[in-house]
Amino acid sequence: MGRTTALAACAALAALAGASAHGIGKNRDVYARLMAPTRDRRSAAALSGWVAMGTPDPVAPALEVELLDREVDEADGGYISATGRLLGHEGSDFMMKGTPDNLYGWAALVDEGRAFEYTTGADGEVTVAEVPLEKAHVECEVGEEEEASTAEVDADAHREADSLAIHEAAYAGQDIRKLQSLPGAKMVLYLDYSDFWVDVRTSDAVRRYNKQHFYDNWRVPSAGFSMFELNVVTDKAVYDRTPIRNRAKACFYNEDGRSYARPHSIGTNGCGSTNYVKRNGVILGKVTLHEAGHQFGLGHDGDTHNSYHKGDRRFRWTPIMGSHWPGEWWGSQALYQWSMGEYKGATNREDDLAKIGRYVQRRTDDIRAPRALVVGGNGRVSVAQNRGKITDRTDVDSFTFSTAGGRVDLTVTRTELYAGSMLDIEATLRDSSGRVVVRSNPTADRSAYIDRTVGAGDYTLDIRGGAEGTPQSGFSTYSSLGNYGISGTVANVAGAATPEPATPQPATPQPATPQPATPQPTTATP
Repeated sequence: MGRTTALAACAALAALAGASAHGIGKNRDVYARLMAPTRDRRSAAALSGWVAMGTPDPVAPALEVELLDREVDEADGGYISATGRLLGHEGSDFMMKGTPDNLYGWAALVDEGRAFEYTTGADGEVTVAEVPLEKAHVECEVGEEEEASTAEVDADAHREADSLAIHEAAYAGQDIRKLQSLPGAKMVLYLDYSDFWVDVRTSDAVRRYNKQHFYDNWRVPSAGFSMFELNVVTDKAVYDRTPIRNRAKACFYNEDGRSYARPHSIGTNGCGSTNYVKRNGVILGKVTLHEAGHQFGLGHDGDTHNSYHKGDRRFRWTPIMGSHWPGEWWGSQALYQWSMGEYKGATNREDDLAKIGRYVQRRTDDIRAPRALVVGGNGRVSVAQNRGKITDRTDVDSFTFSTAGGRVDLTVTRTELYAGSMLDIEATLRDSSGRVVVRSNPTADRSAYIDRTVGAGDYTLDIRGGAEGTPQSGFSTYSSLGNYGISGTVANVAGAATPEPATPQPATPQPATPQPATPQPTTATP
């Protein structure tokens, strides 16, 4: 992999005012300007050719971009990531990424409340149009922390099932600088804690985070993205060896502030989101997941009365791209989900899962055919040997067993940290004829419970994502996705097979085919 970096180099970029798009040149010409910026600002006018390639607007002169970082992956067709700021504009930001045939980027004049988006059309022309600032810079103010809920949140945050793996497991001394949620996955999200690696006794640290805090913060986005082939890591070495187009970074600072994100910053080197410290790692984890959503291009989920939808307390549900603060009162049964704006009064009806899926593939189904329930001595059923993942709203996992008759007492519960797990569970017990014996999906409870005395026979336990209320007043099965485990007892088990314990699915190998830098390269908006 050949990579180059140009620091403090200047290039001139035409940002044309107005809502309509203006051409600024062919993609390869614009790419060439990024590859050969002048190092002398006095000669920057020579690069005004960017304007000459398009349709100059005398009202809006060219913007000079100071490139703070440029990295090129020669092994990936010359894929480039360029970030910087706009000279003469305080609080500005610039990003462009892509290949010689397909570039995408934006320039944000944050303090002035303006932004310009650069896209490549089907004809290979790079066009620029003024867009709302939120297309390039999203500053989040979702609400205030509720200190009164501290005891409940801290107590519930670490309740675990009996035997878990990777990001599901409780903290037990793991190296917090070497964490990976899905080793081998093609796409990597790096949590950069380097600002915290100081002696807090001599720093201006706002919070004294311990290893548990960092671990919990990592677990939340690991769970929230567990339906995707995405490896959430704290190991910089993993990030560094990942091709540029397949990586993203979230940066953390031990100081107070309002967190913000750079939309569509997947495939760039800069901090795609800036996250400021919160009371504990679980709360910061929810902020991280929210800001990471913006990095994938998601907008805020609001309603007709609020910029951030506050969820539905009857079902303890709220969209993660809305306000997560109401969930601080709801404890371990709170449910934070991706959304497609099905709730009444939604002002954002984008399909979150589909938009994230433009950058990263979904996980494959881990249980494609009925599996024998593993029942141990005394009829005991353990999570260690009976667990799985709901990967899609149509996914149904089935476990079979035979009994001579007696009590069936099973609990199906999500196994990821509650603040990131998006799974609400519905469980159904059927007999050999397919007749429903009992179905469970209790309101405002993420687990399902099967407790019934049955006759001798063969039975099937079906597990799927749950829904409560209606999509307009409640939530659907759209984002009820994630990991679960089964525990309890089955009396008088007869002839039950004992397969190998379920293990976490490795990342699916994927060919290294180039991906477009722009989620919709033929249109002006991603």
